[in-house]
Amino acid sequence: MSCTSDAPSRSLRESGTRTASKPGSGILALAFTVVLGGACTGQIVGEGTSQNRNGTGGSMGSSGSGGSPSKPGSGSGGSTQGSGSGGSTQGGDGSGGSMQGSDGSGGSMQGSDGSGGSGTGGAGTGGAPPVPLNMGGVTLRLLTQSEYLASVQSLLGTLTTPMDLADDTSVAGFAEVGATQMSVTDTAATAYETASLAATTEVFADSKRWQTLVGCTPKADLSDACVTTYIKTFGRKAFRRDLTAEEVQQWLGVAQNAATLAGTAATGLSFATAGMLQSPNFLYRVETNKVDPTTGRLKYDGLSMANRLSYALTGGPPSTALLDAAAAGKLDTADGVRAAAAPLLADPAVVDHMVAFFSEYAQAQQVLAVSKSTTLFPTFTAALQSSMLQGTQLFLKNVVLAPGADVRSFYDSNQTFVDAKLAPIYGVKAPTTSGFSQVQLPATSGRAGILGQAAVIAAQSQPDRTSPTRRGIFILESLLCTTPPSPPPGVVTDLTVDTTLTTRQQLEAHRSDPKCAGCHTLFDPMGLALEHFDPIGKYRDTENGLPIDATGTMGTTSFDGEAQLATALRQNPAVLTCLLRNFYRSVNGRAEDDEDLDQILSLGETLSADGYAWTTFLADFVASDAFRSAPALPIMTGSP
Repeated sequence: MSCTSDAPSRSLRESGTRTASKPGSGILALAFTVVLGGACTGQIVGEGTSQNRNGTGGSMGSSGSGGSPSKPGSGSGGSTQGSGSGGSTQGGDGSGGSMQGSDGSGGSMQGSDGSGGSGTGGAGTGGAPPVPLNMGGVTLRLLTQSEYLASVQSLLGTLTTPMDLADDTSVAGFAEVGATQMSVTDTAATAYETASLAATTEVFADSKRWQTLVGCTPKADLSDACVTTYIKTFGRKAFRRDLTAEEVQQWLGVAQNAATLAGTAATGLSFATAGMLQSPNFLYRVETNKVDPTTGRLKYDGLSMANRLSYALTGGPPSTALLDAAAAGKLDTADGVRAAAAPLLADPAVVDHMVAFFSEYAQAQQVLAVSKSTTLFPTFTAALQSSMLQGTQLFLKNVVLAPGADVRSFYDSNQTFVDAKLAPIYGVKAPTTSGFSQVQLPATSGRAGILGQAAVIAAQSQPDRTSPTRRGIFILESLLCTTPPSPPPGVVTDLTVDTTLTTRQQLEAHRSDPKCAGCHTLFDPMGLALEHFDPIGKYRDTENGLPIDATGTMGTTSFDGEAQLATALRQNPAVLTCLLRNFYRSVNGRAEDDEDLDQILSLGETLSADGYAWTTFLADFVASDAFRSAPALPIMTGSP
């Protein structure tokens, strides 16, 4: 059988994690063992895990018998870098602490000598028998690239030093979900070390800057009381919680030892600061919860809410004021969270962070990774690709997310942004000044909303031709949250191009085979609505000298062209539910379960009551049970 089709550029079915191939070693391990003297130890204390598996800790590396951090397995604690039965965060081969099983007694993520406390949950390495419901615990999320950079600059101020970090891993469409399943490999650990040292070197090379950061000009031996104050205040901001008395002394020792070796206060403080930026307590977001007897859901504690609130809205760490609110118990209620969110929602960073979400949801950034035939599309340069993405981001920021705007304009707005390079693609006049300007697309353009954006169209096309199949799968999966069946075994996915026919005619020919039609009837009719747009998103009336037929269907709804499909998408309740489902997934860093459906549907009612204004909706969302708690799912055993 030969069902000709084009595979999607990036299916939501695709997932993967990065695992450690060997224990940590080299400069980082040496620095921690010789100079830091164990101060990299990060106690992550809690009871159990909120991710439905039992045992004593999830493996975040290649060795150890635990599960993944998102679904900890039923074994003895896994490691981030090391081997053996315990988990070391930055390498080592001893018996470091576990990251906590579902009924274990608080292990730790321990230093390179592997001397930390081991978790005691479960029943040995085999895991405990399953219990009816998860009662709460600790979850870990590695900072994404953008969260890491925002967190570092929040601590140190604006930096000019480039920081080359490991790429994010997208799972279920989002880096935030991948972050719950990623491990810190030896290579990534070295990158974190290099980045932290580069950042602190920039800051501590400037006497005025580092003394302002520290709050004093300390003696060379760092015996001043202000140094202890700095360790406490910087550590609280970096770890997003108060340091224990033991941790304060550990990091003070790091600073003083390094100052003694180097002979300068600046070097000692710089080294301690860099060390805290390499600690698991900085690199991971720690969220703890426990069952709320009044709702039966797993309610997040105040510190977890401070972290969730800030990263969800701004993409950066919580402020001192937000940490203070958590410590005072002000984030334990819905009203308290709503009050704390109010000043955050006035921050321009919120809109920028929402632009990042919608852009990732639409896979707009994929346009930077695709290539086109230089013969057929000589204007498709890196500069044009950049303009395409910028134009989409401006559309999201100034149209979809404008104050009071209806978020459903995401699907059918006739507004967009162009510069001189992008204007010919959209068939409009170029701006009279440099840069971008907002334009209203004429009705004859045949385009509207996100599917009319050149970045999205080009990203979902082949190098030398369109791809109704790829475009249709994107619409089905991303906008309707429906995953089509995998192609049958032996399917040929390469489309043999016939220049005497239109793409539609070629697809109709193979859809006549019932074995092919079963899948292709799900997505081809939607993808064909975009056939007026060539592989770089430019409008066309003909293909191979033949008129283009862009009619299609979505369920029982018929349309002709992308603009009419856009209207159908806006009017389809399932499409908005899919948007909220993806937002829920991104914020929580996990794929949603069936038990989440009621919460997601409730969010749809909230968005409707808010007049579909996204910024208004955010205030209600963060105060909702959907954000402040998680479902208490049955605990499972076995491999994820």
